[in-house]
Amino acid sequence: MDFKKKVILISGATGGISEEIAKLLSKEECRLALFARREEKLIEISKKLIENKAQCIYLKCDIKNKEDIKKAVAFTYEHYGRIDIAILSAGILVPNPIQRFDSSTIKETLDVNFMANIYFLEYILPIMKQQRSGTIAAVSTLPDKRGVAGWGAYGASKAALSLFMESLRAEVQQRYNIKIITIKPGSVETPMIEGKHRPGALQPKEAAKIIINGIRKGKKIIEFPLMQVLVYKISNLFPAWVYDTIPLYMQKAEGYPTVEEDYELKHDKN
Repeated sequence: MDFKKKVILISGATGGISEEIAKLLSKEECRLALFARREEKLIEISKKLIENKAQCIYLKCDIKNKEDIKKAVAFTYEHYGRIDIAILSAGILVPNPIQRFDSSTIKETLDVNFMANIYFLEYILPIMKQQRSGTIAAVSTLPDKRGVAGWGAYGASKAALSLFMESLRAEVQQRYNIKIITIKPGSVETPMIEGKHRPGALQPKEAAKIIINGIRKGKKIIEFPLMQVLVYKISNLFPAWVYDTIPLYMQKAEGYPTVEEDYELKHDKN
């Protein structure tokens, strides 16, 4: 795929990987539309790209707010008249320790990591269907097949996204010539995992290059880094009784918060 003159929408554009994606794509003579919640950082990134002669529009977008997402897609379409590629990368990584089981944390994670992408799809798909072309690439996660202790909300949100994108892939390709790509990163040194040591983690720029190259080649699934891909593929083959023997500290990994037990009953005591 040639990115020249392509209109590329990027959500979560102030994140480590997405910022690098925007910088690299700005050299491809494409037309960028950047969206993120952190407005100051978004303006800073966008202005630097514009100073370097990139075509770039931007707008603050809180993906917890469906109306913001609707405005972001409309803003892109009204300015450029089409959307060729959407890279949906905004997300959060919040632990949900069993010691203090809190459904609000789980709901927030699902809202941001899954439902926000559904909202983007709701507004982007009609445009691409009308164009009879387009590519939608959504960022899931490498370990999207099995639950990981302490990270159930994150895993469930990303597994839901992976499955949903897969459910769309064949139909939108056959009916409307729209390509669906699921991006499955392993560990990348971004603010999301700051303080959580992950052996073999890639730098954001390296991850961005892999993603852009995968989109360019039209891959259906982009997963990396290689060693982590192999480890997860092997662990996915473990029967449940073997998988359940993996020590919790290995599953939760370094940097997982220490949490005190909460034995308070949640039901109405009256």
